[in-house]
Parts: sequence; C-alpha cells; structure tokens
Amino acid sequence: MPQDAFTLFHTAKELDGLLKGAKINKVSQPDKDDVYLLTYSSTGSRTLVLSANAENCRIGFTQNEKPNPKVAPNFCMLLRKHLLGAELQSVELVGFERIVKLTFNCKNDFRENVVKILYCEIMGKYSNLILTENGIILGCLKNAPLDVATTRVTLSGAKYSLPKPQDKADVFCHGEIAEKMKSFNGVDLSKFLFENVKGMAFSTAEECSARIDLGKENVAEQIENFLLRPVIKPNIAGEGKLKDVYVSDYITIGGDKSFFDEISSASDCFYSAKERAKQFDTTKKKLSDKVNGVIKKLNKKLQGESEKIAEAQNLEIFKLKGELITANLWKIKQGEEFCVVENYYDEYKQIKISLDKNLSPNQNAQRYFKKYAKNKRALEIILPQKEQTEKELDYLSTVNFEISQAQSVADFKDIEAELMSIGLLPTPKFKKKADGESSYRTYEINGFTVKCGKNNVQNDRLTGRAFKDDLWLHTKNYHSAHVIIETKGEGIPDEVIKTAAEICAYYSDAREGNKVPVDYTFKKFVKKPPQSKPGGVIYTDYKTCFVDPNSHDELLK
Repeated sequence: MPQDAFTLFHTAKELDGLLKGAKINKVSQPDKDDVYLLTYSSTGSRTLVLSANAENCRIGFTQNEKPNPKVAPNFCMLLRKHLLGAELQSVELVGFERIVKLTFNCKNDFRENVVKILYCEIMGKYSNLILTENGIILGCLKNAPLDVATTRVTLSGAKYSLPKPQDKADVFCHGEIAEKMKSFNGVDLSKFLFENVKGMAFSTAEECSARIDLGKENVAEQIENFLLRPVIKPNIAGEGKLKDVYVSDYITIGGDKSFFDEISSASDCFYSAKERAKQFDTTKKKLSDKVNGVIKKLNKKLQGESEKIAEAQNLEIFKLKGELITANLWKIKQGEEFCVVENYYDEYKQIKISLDKNLSPNQNAQRYFKKYAKNKRALEIILPQKEQTEKELDYLSTVNFEISQAQSVADFKDIEAELMSIGLLPTPKFKKKADGESSYRTYEINGFTVKCGKNNVQNDRLTGRAFKDDLWLHTKNYHSAHVIIETKGEGIPDEVIKTAAEICAYYSDAREGNKVPVDYTFKKFVKKPPQSKPGGVIYTDYKTCFVDPNSHDELLK
C-alpha cells in the first residue's frame, strides 16, 4: 500500500478498535524482518504481523504464518520476555508520522504493572521495531545504519527519540495546512501537497487534489477532512507500480478493484501474494542458477572430451606408421628427420613419415606404437565418459524444464528434494516435518481420470503407482511430463487418448510446436531401469499419435 501516514493512521485506528484489551499469547520471529504477535481478545485469536522489511513494511493481521527457525533470534526472545501475557492497551499513530505506537500493560519481575511501548517505524529501508520502557530503549529489531546512527541512537539503554521531523504541515496542528496553502501558486496541487503536507504518498496527494474544490474558500478544511475522515473502503487496485492496497476508493486509480471489509484483510491478501511471488522468483532463480551452473561445467567437460576423442581418432595412422617403419628398418638411418616408404596397405603408394633424429629407427617405430596404444586407451576411457556426460546433460535439461514449468512455490518442493538426492543441493542438517505429497495436475475427460506429473519426482511416483492396465503417455524424443489415464478395466475412447496426448504435448519441450508425436502404451510395458535418474524409464509395445499441444485447463479438477 502507499505506506504513508494517511494509510497508517486509519490502519492503526482499525487495529485499536479490534485489539484494545487483547492478550499476547505468543511471539515469534520467522525471519529477520518480521515479528508475529498472536493476540487473543473477545473476537477470538488473530495474528498481528509487524514487518520492518524494506519492500513490504507494514502492520496488520495475517493468516499466512511462516515457519519459525530452530533458534529464536535475540529480539524475539526479548519480546517474549517482556510482552508474553501482556495486555494491549492501544494502537495509535505518533503525530502524523509513519510510526505506529503499541502500548502494553505488562508485569515486571515483582508482578507489578508496568507500561511498555513498542514503536513500529514503517519507513521503507529505515523501518524498525523498537521496544521501550519509561522512554528507555530495551532493544530493537535492527541496528541503525551509519547515516542514521550519527544523529539518532537506537542502542539498548539509550533514550528513545523520534526521527527528525519533516518541515511540512501537520494535519493535527490546526492552521498549519491553511498557512501552507497561502504559498500555493495554483499550478500543481498534487505536487504541492506531496511536498508541503506530512504523511502523504504521491498517489494519496493526487487523490486528495482530485477531490479538492479550489473554488471554495475552505480548501485546508477539505484537505483535513480527506486525511482524517475519508470513506473507508479497503481495496486492492491499480496496475503496474500503482497496484497497491488503498484504504479508500481512490478515483484516480483505475483497473480492476477488489474490496474488503477490513484494511488488514486487504493488506494481508496483497502482501501475502507479493511475498509468494517474491519467494517463487527467488526459489526459481536459486534452482535455475544451480542447475545452469552444473550444465555449464558439463558442457565445458563435454567439449574437452569431444576434442580428445577427435585427436584420438587418428590412432590407426600411428599404428600404420609404426608397422611401416618396422618393415623398412634396413634402409632407415638414425639422424634422419623423415623417411619415404611404400604403404603396402594402399597399393604401395609412397608415404612420408616424420622421425625423431635423436632416436634409432626401431625407437621411432616404438614411439608410434606407444602413441597408438595411448590413444586407444584414451578412447576406451573417454568414450564412456562422454556418453555419461551427455546423459547427465540430458537429465539436467529435464530438471530445467521442470523449473520453467513450475507455477507455485509448492511445485519446487519435489525439485529441491530431487536435487538433494543427486547431490546438487546440500541436505539440511535438520529435517523438517514431512508435509503431504504434492498434488498432480488432475483432469476429468469424458468420465476418465487423467493425471499429469509436474516434475521427475512426481513422474516416478505417478508411473510407479499406476495399475498395469492404465495407459501411459510421453512425448516421443522430447522431455515431457508423464501422463496416466486411469482405465479401471474399461476401454479408452480415442478422443480421451487424443485429449490426454494434447496435455502431454503441452507440458513438454515441444509446447510451441504442432503435430507433436506422443507415444502411449499400457503401464505394464513401462519399466524403470535400476539406478536410473528420477523420471527415467524405458517402454515397449507403444503406439504414436500426432497432436497439437493444449493445456485443457477447462478440464482440470
């Protein structure tokens, strides 16, 4: 959302009405920027998130809690010590700045009532959470950066001070906005408000200017009414950079709008989606970089192996030269740099053979025989290595295909497990609690259930668990998902096979093509070779159909 004081003022006002008197039952810190407070009030339990993330700084409720680390961070332990069991007395904005003040009624070690204040400074990259008692800092989430630390101390034991105020009019100070408006030149009101009134993001300033009637005398009063008493209609709206959460229905923001009952609900929906998208992109990049790094090394290795094989392909000429020198020892003299002899393997044509003048004729012959033996051994070793390298590259291309096809963070779970199983990713020291198996793409086609794997791990699981009379599909000569048509002992109409084949072709390397060949056979003819990579199978007794790729999303269950 436009995280200005206007938005935070109404967010804090909403939270104060919902959380006044709430008890803090749990404190957690799943990552370095976010703190979760589990609150319990007459309306039930709700999780309050306080985020000091530079991109997603906010305060509000959330339903999407993150997993906690094995060891709680220091600031989390500090909050647990002081706030567990505390009663939240109020949530309010400090002045008209981007600072939300949470006041708690706590018990000290002597069971005496004490007041502690948690300041949530929602200020982009300078966002922070600071816990205080009697104006003294007990601890903070982040250490202040150098450009701030020289003017404002946030260390434990120091006196808490607010950030340096801006030289702008404060809506809470009566008359300041009216005074500022005297210098307005009548040209660009939105820019003027943004530069001269506290707590307004530029999008809010544009909205305010669109609602102001400059023909009336009470312009300052109109501005105050907009900032303090707008019609609250939380929504997610806008496109591109303007896509955000708004506490009111901005007439200056176009695009589709989704309305919510609470500001926090809109905020949770927006930021949860934003965080999922960021996590998806981060995970995808991590896996892609890892796989592409290995592919780059293997391609370099393959090039070297190919060059060595090309060099070793001349081994027969070395053997020939050794035999011809041996056959002509009687006429070759030591010290000669070359000799010309008849090649009795090629109609006695003359051939010129270079010699090492420091070696005897027989030693020169042995030198060529050694070159022949060395290249022969090299071929025996390098050819299988090259074949194995090509197999590795082919397999990793399937993993790259899986990564490109992923649509959610959950789709990466099996891929990460697969990369761990082959040693490309480190196995975590602590095993997480096992989640349920990831789901296949499942379709209903004319009464038949069709399942499509999303990655190699799912492909193995899907094919391994299929019944022998189920129909198995895979694109011919392309990487693709494994597709199973559950027959349940019934004959499968050609139309069902064609539709399943179109799905298989869509989730393959040939997605952009047409007339893609798709093989299909009964599961009993599909075998997984011992020690093969995930997703690797061999199959027989198959037929082939040619189809155009189609995702058939309308048939998804």
